[in-house]
Amino acid sequence: MVLQQHSLEKVGTLALFLAIVLFSTVEIASKAIAERAVIDPYAMVFIRFFTTGVVLLAISLPGYLRSGRRLGWHDLGIFTLTGVIGITLSISLFHAAILMFENASSSAVVFSGNALFTTVLARFINRETWTWRKWVAVTLGLGGISMFIFESGTPTRSAVYAILTMCMSAFAFSLSICITKRVVARYGAMLFMGCSSLIGSLLTLPMVIIRRPVNAMAEILSVVPLLMYMALIVTALAYFLYYYGLSHCTAFKASMVFFLKPVFACYLSWLILGEKLNAWTLTGTALIIFSLSLTLPYGARKKQNQTENPSAAQPGNTSPAVGAAVTSEP
Repeated sequence: MVLQQHSLEKVGTLALFLAIVLFSTVEIASKAIAERAVIDPYAMVFIRFFTTGVVLLAISLPGYLRSGRRLGWHDLGIFTLTGVIGITLSISLFHAAILMFENASSSAVVFSGNALFTTVLARFINRETWTWRKWVAVTLGLGGISMFIFESGTPTRSAVYAILTMCMSAFAFSLSICITKRVVARYGAMLFMGCSSLIGSLLTLPMVIIRRPVNAMAEILSVVPLLMYMALIVTALAYFLYYYGLSHCTAFKASMVFFLKPVFACYLSWLILGEKLNAWTLTGTALIIFSLSLTLPYGARKKQNQTENPSAAQPGNTSPAVGAAVTSEP
């Protein structure tokens, strides 16, 4: 039994690692699409998260219904709230900010600071305590984010706008995380994300229609392979791997693997797009990664080798650890 659990944790760790690698290519793929076609941020959100919602619900909903549970109007209201904040608003701003940044790696690193906003918001929404480590993390993280004003070597107005847009996206994303942590235990992470994704994507449709270019279909057809990669691989498959990994790993290990995302994003942006980081953005990246490490609960480090509550190892995990991480990726 112990050997089987150890094997499952290894598989879960691998799944988490692969998910983070895939998530690290979101900004790169978005830049590649922008170079070949005009795809509005709202359209990108719809394509990515409508697909993801359908896939995650196909996996999680049958088991939820077989357990005798049902979804009502109150549940729909919760999914709509998190879908509007975490998908319709946050991810639309996220894709808009990617187009505004000069480098794909910059957008990835700045958005990873959403954990810092979560640290502040959780005090009011989740009744979590503030500690000196959290305040140091927020201060260092914001300092790191501000250094991306020098993305092109000198401060530019466009860089300021890009940072502000991405910070608004990260703030909305953090707000949705805090709300999710309060209610996700009722549904399981995969079902909750599936419902929120589906509703959030459908609510972008009015803006997709209003903002569509004259030759919208031609634009989409010109980048079908990249859009399929974004929808099926980077989003649907990546989220499935992420949740599978969370259900078989300790919360500490899941958190540590998540910190690799900014690193992977920078490396892959350099490898694939030939992007270069200057001294300012390198320092900013280092500060943000260090600040994220400070947001880890101190006790989690001491318990990293201990077995968690058995319920945390079940598919459809409803533990606080998984609830906290359910929407930590764009």
